[in-house]
Amino acid sequence: MQHNEYDLADAFRRIENELMASMIRNMDRRRAEETKEGYNWSMWQVEQLKALERYKRKNQKKYQKQFKSINSQIEQLIRRARNEGGMKQEIRILQAIRKGWKTSGTNGSPAHDAMTAEFFKLNDRKLDALIEATTHDMEAAETAVLRKANDDYRKAIFTAQVYANSGAGTYEKAVDMATKDMLSRGLNCVMYANGARHTLADYADMALRTASKRAYLQGEGEKRQEWGIVTVIMAKRGNPCPKCLPFVGKVLIDDVWSGGSKDGVDPETGKRYPLMSYAISKGLYHPRCKDSHTTYFPGISTADDTWTAEELEAIGQQSKAEARQQYAARQEEKYGRLAEYSLDPENKKSYSAKEQEWSQILKECSHKGVSRGTEINRKEVLSNSYRRKIDTLSESKRTRKTVWSEMVDMIKKRSGTEFESLVFIDTDTHIVKRSLKSRMIRAVEPTKKMKKMLKRSKEHTIIAIHNHPGSSVPSWSDIKVATQRKYKYGLIAAHNGVIYKYRIIGEPKRVFYMSAVANLDRVGYTEDSLKAFCDEIRAAGVEMEVL
Repeated sequence: MQHNEYDLADAFRRIENELMASMIRNMDRRRAEETKEGYNWSMWQVEQLKALERYKRKNQKKYQKQFKSINSQIEQLIRRARNEGGMKQEIRILQAIRKGWKTSGTNGSPAHDAMTAEFFKLNDRKLDALIEATTHDMEAAETAVLRKANDDYRKAIFTAQVYANSGAGTYEKAVDMATKDMLSRGLNCVMYANGARHTLADYADMALRTASKRAYLQGEGEKRQEWGIVTVIMAKRGNPCPKCLPFVGKVLIDDVWSGGSKDGVDPETGKRYPLMSYAISKGLYHPRCKDSHTTYFPGISTADDTWTAEELEAIGQQSKAEARQQYAARQEEKYGRLAEYSLDPENKKSYSAKEQEWSQILKECSHKGVSRGTEINRKEVLSNSYRRKIDTLSESKRTRKTVWSEMVDMIKKRSGTEFESLVFIDTDTHIVKRSLKSRMIRAVEPTKKMKKMLKRSKEHTIIAIHNHPGSSVPSWSDIKVATQRKYKYGLIAAHNGVIYKYRIIGEPKRVFYMSAVANLDRVGYTEDSLKAFCDEIRAAGVEMEVL
């Protein structure tokens, strides 16, 4: 099974949660006997310290195996990203050639045989160094999280006794007070250069996404270098990162991945452009950066680095809205942990109320921070024709009604945001499960109950529904997941009112599918291009129709 950076970060998140849950279970399991004098906290402390030693040994044995398994995926992830970047870039170059672009640079097209061997050796060494550095950093973070769990457990043992001796109240309240700080922040075992501390899951998400993106950009750059192309253009999108904004829409000489000269001169045209290395030194491609670049073909590509005052104001407002969303999501997660692991019933109730409060704030933030182009086409979604689209499904009347109500409810709630929801409908049992708490834009994971549902259901009985804020066709990740989970079929509720139905009919072929997606993106979404896309992806093992 192939994994992406989200899968691996989620694996670390599950490990962190289990470390904390196991700690709380030990404390709950080893309650001291109540006597007339109260709890014998000295004896409890001794027993807890013994439990700590067992906890350490068990975790070392258990999680070292899991870490080894996860780390083995890192190299695959990075190498796959490099290959994907190279493949997509070659498609773009061939498309440009069909439009009339011709290279006349010193490297020729493709690269001279004389430089090819050394060229690939150099880039292989760069990739190996990236893999080694990423793996090493992850191993250090993994060691740190186990040490942090042990330290927090030990601290909680002594702190609980202090609270108890000060008359804090019940056993449960004393333990809750002792573990509150840990549960609030998580196991923040990684310290950044600026002094900020982060959890293993958060660090893994940042590190793996950064490494994967660098490998992807390297793959693109290698292919450009083969063809003697050194110019790139920063893609202009509606909501660029503030640090990247000065470079968005500009043409750059890529001296980092494409072999561009440090003098900033394009050998094709003789024109001078800013260097990619300079842009990076000023903040471009910072960790978790969402911006990207593409090849600039002189005579074919157009550049636009101008921004209106209204656009700049909208960017600033969107940036603030995203910051509010992220803070609300962290608070919701914090109180969710406290509610789940607290022992005292009153505390559980209080924390649950706080979780719901922040959940509501998060929804409001999502609504206020409307992402351009993600508001739903309400006229279409609420029309009779939308319902008739769903009635074309070969399912029972009951199932079609459920699909319709779940789909409409989903996209109404996600309108104006980049967040996704996921619904499973079992066509045999009519059981419905939902995942509505995605904290990652344009991604969603099934809940524990949904995963159990997959295990218990017959193969090819589950209809999976999720929304696409950008109204795009199924991604390769969607295809891969549908294959692994053996869906009956998947439905995508696009925010523009279109519904895509997709089904796996063979062994999916990544290259064929991604090539078809690239062609569709190039020509744009029209009735004819979508029909051509549906025909093209059958060769990739995927059947799709636009309802």
